[in-house]
Amino acid sequence: MGCYLIGIIVFIFSTRLPRSKVLFRALVKLVFFLYRQKGLKLDFDPIRFEKSSWILPKREKKAGNLEKSIELVVVSTSKDFDILPHSVDHALKALSKYKYGGVRIIVPKSDVMQCKKLFRNSRSQISIIDENTFISKNQFEILSNSFGDRDTWVLQQLLKVQAVISSKADAVLILDSDTILLRKRPWFDQEANQILTPSTEFNPAYYLFLNQMISTPVIPNYTYVSHHMLMQPNVFKQILKSLDLLRVESLINYCCINSDKTVQSPICIEYELYAQFLSIKKYQIAFHALWSNVTIPKTYSRIILNSKLLRFLLSRLYNSISFHSWS
Repeated sequence: MGCYLIGIIVFIFSTRLPRSKVLFRALVKLVFFLYRQKGLKLDFDPIRFEKSSWILPKREKKAGNLEKSIELVVVSTSKDFDILPHSVDHALKALSKYKYGGVRIIVPKSDVMQCKKLFRNSRSQISIIDENTFISKNQFEILSNSFGDRDTWVLQQLLKVQAVISSKADAVLILDSDTILLRKRPWFDQEANQILTPSTEFNPAYYLFLNQMISTPVIPNYTYVSHHMLMQPNVFKQILKSLDLLRVESLINYCCINSDKTVQSPICIEYELYAQFLSIKKYQIAFHALWSNVTIPKTYSRIILNSKLLRFLLSRLYNSISFHSWS
């Protein structure tokens, strides 16, 4: 019951509309009280939720540097192909103010032909890339030997990293294939600073790993597992070069040797490595903006994706939707 009530609270207070922090705190205290009465513990961090959900300034910066080229990159598999065309279409609309930098969709070799069929009638030029282009079979075997059944989860992170640093565009928008962007954003502001959207997710293993890697705090002020992120190739290459991890073999070996295999999700080397490095080095190239993402079970994705009215209403409330199969 407590998780259900917290889910409702999160749904309401994740919106991009003005909300009462006082009311949020009162409702959360009530739910925690009800849980304690039953002798149960509720796994919810209201302080971290507040930090990400009441980002200042409340109004987003004005979009600028529209001559910046932005490439869209999505790493996907056939399980998300029902959502993928919608994800790409909405993302291109969200990027439409900026210079078109291309679209690359990276999939397993076995899914290449099926993915090409999905986009054969697309008006945009979309490249479907075999993931072996970035990570060889031998390199994947090293991942498998080290991470076991979590090897593909680590693989998709490595693919995102390699896609970013190989891009010729000014920036890359990395997008999870089950996420729909509902609105245009100021991806760059008028001073050429890029957007970062702090999220509510917190996985301690990520920050223990990054603490060893880049000396980020074990409990950072903000986290950035936001299911999409703008990344600048030149910046990411500088980060990896400073760590002597620019070569994919070096990055794979580092992850295999230094990650904690006893936990389910030990590393985050795309979103969190990029954003946390910017934070600890205090690079003045980014600004915070409201994440305002809503997670909806994938079983409802068809209803929403087939209804312009529902998507319009959701776009008034949220910046993005993630259709997670586990939610």
